[in-house]
Amino acid sequence: MQVTLDYVRSALALQGIPVHEDEIDNIHRRLTIWFDALETIEAHMGKEMDLAEPIPPIDADRY
Repeated sequence: MQVTLDYVRSALALQGIPVHEDEIDNIHRRLTIWFDALETIEAHMGKEMDLAEPIPPIDADRY
């Protein structure tokens, strides 16, 4: 996934997170690295991840 500087600005504004403009580039860089890492994990484990339940089932009787 490609993350643009405008995307970062919009996402922060949507969440109401005030960030100084000087920090936008740093956040952009970190998100880009994070998404690249997730793509690598998906490439190696994608099929296994598709087989796993995203949320463990809840045993209603326990609660």
